[in-house]
Amino acid sequence: MNTKSLVLSLSALCAFTFLSCEKNETDATKGTARIEVTDAPFDDANIKGAFVTIADVKLDGQSLEGFNKTTIDLAAFQKGNTKLLGISELDAKTYSSVTLVLDYEKDQNGNAPGCYVLEVNDTKHKLLSADTELTLNHNYAIEAGQEMALVVDFDLRKSIKREQNATDQYDFVSEAELESAIRVVAKNKASVIKGNCQDLISNSDKLVVYAYKKGQFNLNTETDGQGASDIEFSKAVTSATVAANGDYELHFLDQGDYELHFAAYDKNDSTGKMELKGTLVVSSTNSVNLGAIALNASTTLTVGVLVVALLPL
Repeated sequence: MNTKSLVLSLSALCAFTFLSCEKNETDATKGTARIEVTDAPFDDANIKGAFVTIADVKLDGQSLEGFNKTTIDLAAFQKGNTKLLGISELDAKTYSSVTLVLDYEKDQNGNAPGCYVLEVNDTKHKLLSADTELTLNHNYAIEAGQEMALVVDFDLRKSIKREQNATDQYDFVSEAELESAIRVVAKNKASVIKGNCQDLISNSDKLVVYAYKKGQFNLNTETDGQGASDIEFSKAVTSATVAANGDYELHFLDQGDYELHFAAYDKNDSTGKMELKGTLVVSSTNSVNLGAIALNASTTLTVGVLVVALLPL
């Protein structure tokens, strides 16, 4: 090899080595955030869809790279199903918030309204809130070279209120209540409680199971509407409708101790709304302490119950 060829080869090797080191150094300071959205069920038989238009997603105030304005039917993403909002590369560090920027006026196609409830008769009811930005406080770490998947649980049951005498019957709850109704969960650490509820007692149109952090349930206050929007079971972490065959699934639960509570509902034929009939006394069919369910990270726990009594309101 002549001197000129050797110099060129060494130059190319040095350039390759420099670029490789530069790339490795960059990778060592970056991680990836994956943001998804899900929903817990709404208890109004008149509603077939609940649409929100998200104009921006921010992580500690930084917009999610590559995110495009998106309109989502939250009612279509339940029982552990999620909708991907976006994936973005971020500095590897600890973050403390996720902010959703909502567009109440226009959807992703420029049609009005941006956020609305869709009834079974295809009537749209515009949803509004006092603020377009909903900031959800949640600490999460983006690690170098790793992907962190976060699920935003937009609990419709606690997010939308119905006013019987109003012209436009549906609206978002107050700003503070709306932010409290939405939670952020690390998907890779989230757990599931599922099982079957055997009910030969209540003769109800609908059963709902509520998951509470241990010690947070108070029968008198939780069955009575709380706050400005009269939200029942307001302290529940999440909830699920019990299927006709008794099966239920509670998704995206953080590690911790929980208790389960079951409630019976009957449909009001004049309004179409499911109204609370009472709570259920249940016993475990697989030796689980229903008042102290220890849930580890990334696990699925089966909890079967048998209804033994109805406690009417």
